[in-house]
Amino acid sequence: SPTAMSSSEPRPRPAAFFSGDLPEDALYEVLLRIPAKELCRLRAVCPSWRALTSDPLFVVAHMSRHRTAPPLLAMGYRDDSGVNGVEISDLSGNVVKRIPSAGYEIVLVDGLSGVAGGRMSSKDDTIRVARTRLDLVCFNWRFCSGDFWVLNPATGDTITLPMGFSEELAHELEVEGIKEWCCGVEWCAFGQVSSTREYKALRVSDIGDRKVCEVITFDATNHGRWRKQDPPSAHIFASLKMRSLKCVVVDGVVYFLLDFCSTYCETGVMTIEPGSVASFNLETEEWGVLHGPEQVQGFVQENDISGYSELELQLSLAELNGCLVMVHNIHKVSMDLWFLTDFEKGTWCKKYSMPSHVARFGNPFLMLDDGRIFFNRLDYGQGFFSAGEHGEGFLQSYYPTNDTSDEALKLKESKSIGVYTGSLLSL
Repeated sequence: SPTAMSSSEPRPRPAAFFSGDLPEDALYEVLLRIPAKELCRLRAVCPSWRALTSDPLFVVAHMSRHRTAPPLLAMGYRDDSGVNGVEISDLSGNVVKRIPSAGYEIVLVDGLSGVAGGRMSSKDDTIRVARTRLDLVCFNWRFCSGDFWVLNPATGDTITLPMGFSEELAHELEVEGIKEWCCGVEWCAFGQVSSTREYKALRVSDIGDRKVCEVITFDATNHGRWRKQDPPSAHIFASLKMRSLKCVVVDGVVYFLLDFCSTYCETGVMTIEPGSVASFNLETEEWGVLHGPEQVQGFVQENDISGYSELELQLSLAELNGCLVMVHNIHKVSMDLWFLTDFEKGTWCKKYSMPSHVARFGNPFLMLDDGRIFFNRLDYGQGFFSAGEHGEGFLQSYYPTNDTSDEALKLKESKSIGVYTGSLLSL
């Protein structure tokens, strides 16, 4: 997010926008203090107010004054005519802006996503918004899940990330006689480097019996190219059913829950500690491993669980208040939220232990300054872990301090949702 504007930084000249008895600088400061939602309504007062509050310099200054403003949600939609797109809404469900995907096409090779072949209209598929917290919206098609687009909601501009593998990896596949369409993309995570503000994407693909990793740097003018990187040293979680809850990006670092269950089942030896997390730093492009909370590691032995599969189903990752959070959903007991308080030391702190009924709200994905936690999940009739990838869902808020919740907001795609951190004034 933009830094606070100092007196030496450029700002729009009030004289260019104002006329009247109130001093220009005073009116500028008054408008700067009004929340974005109300300020959007005040744009109707006169053309000069609209011009000022739409000025990029004013928007940057306003964001620096309102850092605690509730964020917006980015979701995919499909209207009655079959048109897909991305919509930005507030936490009450009011749609702020809709960006249709008209004109996008999906490239097919033998029915699979690829680099050549026939084309399929976007009306035949639905959009899935990636789990991000950015001023951009990243999405792909549900059917052709290997192709990704990055949307700037403020301008409507869309970046198409290159299809196909990196040149180095494509050459390796050619030498080995492996066709690209035989390889599947298991993960694709998006984030922003804290120091340089560059946008990057990390892609992990499954090629035969091994994982391959690729990174791309992109912006509005340079769509970049995929570069092969070293794969993770340990197995990351690969289940299609639960993987959307096993990966999260926090402050330029991508985190994956490691697959400690399948390795134990295959070898009979616990080679990966339960609750361990792989990290990929988007700035240094290096992998690391974090040990999970000690209490989570010992949960199997303490509760006499017959295997590790039950614990693996109970664990997921989230980003709350800029922190990595491990969610331990103990069936009919509690939902514990473990916050990573020190990355270097691997220190975790259990800040919340909520009653078991909170588990039906789904998975936490957003926390506000007032303590409210927002959950997204599929319909109430389905179990949290048995829910599929399709169907309508709900957005539910919960106050841990007094164990109360607000009325659920109905969503069309509760698992296709991201947090948009851009300014409402830009939309």
